[in-house]
Amino acid sequence: MGVTATTSWRPTDTDEVAAALADARAADQAVEIRGAGSVLDRLPGGDEPTITTRGLDGIVAHVPEDLIVTVRAGTLVRELAGELAAHGQECPIEPIGEDGATVGGRLATALAGPRQLGAGRVRDWVLRVRFVTGGGRAATAGGVTVKDVTGYDLCRLMTGSWGTLGIITEVTLKLRPVPRHPRWFATEAPDPQVFRRLYRPAAVVTTAARTHVLLEDHPDDTAAQAAAAGLAPAESPVLPATARAALDPAAVAGFLAEVGREEIGPDGTLEVASQDQLGLCHLDGTAGAIRTARAVAERHGGRLLVLDPALGVPAFGPGHGPGPLTRRVAAALDPDARLAPWRWER
Repeated sequence: MGVTATTSWRPTDTDEVAAALADARAADQAVEIRGAGSVLDRLPGGDEPTITTRGLDGIVAHVPEDLIVTVRAGTLVRELAGELAAHGQECPIEPIGEDGATVGGRLATALAGPRQLGAGRVRDWVLRVRFVTGGGRAATAGGVTVKDVTGYDLCRLMTGSWGTLGIITEVTLKLRPVPRHPRWFATEAPDPQVFRRLYRPAAVVTTAARTHVLLEDHPDDTAAQAAAAGLAPAESPVLPATARAALDPAAVAGFLAEVGREEIGPDGTLEVASQDQLGLCHLDGTAGAIRTARAVAERHGGRLLVLDPALGVPAFGPGHGPGPLTRRVAAALDPDARLAPWRWER
């Protein structure tokens, strides 16, 4: 078939994914991989042919007693959450604020909501991944039990690969019971003073004015922790969504001290909410402020991802593509560079 910039494939199974890649290779075209677009719609785009995973939807198997679920990559996170909630279970890979995120998209970007402190990273919940390599070969990594697992841990490698190593078609995820008593609290005390008085908080988010805490324990334990830390009931915080800075947790204080909580010199205003223990800072601001914040993050050994294409600021930053080891892995899985080879340049 002829392949143009407007070509879009919507495969419904692994064989059709491989066939779409075969068409692209035959036309000497690279392709963009998309789920629902909840993140990619927020990045500078191009006019490349697209393979969408939205046709790969539905829950394959849910075994509540074993706390595992197998789901196709194009399934919406909210649909999976609804099915699991009916059994009092969850997989805490919630979207970062978008309603239309897919399971495959959550794995591909590894961007998670504010509960990472208590729930762990997205990759911590992945047991098995089925995907199609850029060379058109179907592969499976990981397993439901320890005896199933051999070879390299490609599940963690695929999580956060942004569609540059393979097209995820199906995943098996760990589950846990839904927390029965989640409650947000807040205080004007600084993060370090609050955090050392808490036991396993699900989230701690610090803004310019307040420290927000999510507790998911038994009500009696929650009340005791809240009293010890001087917390008052509050609404959940609204996180800035223009950009994210990822740093070593030990570098967060230096980054925040340099950019300031509310302004960043003559380049414009900047709003920051930090998750200090995770090394994450969420930012809103003008293009000039975000550029300056990126430079500051890099001086502190971190990286900054821009999630607002309207700013005209590169998503990943110029000159910060994958390193030598990542390039070797990509060359092994996608030898002809068919899978979003431009991703790190945007």
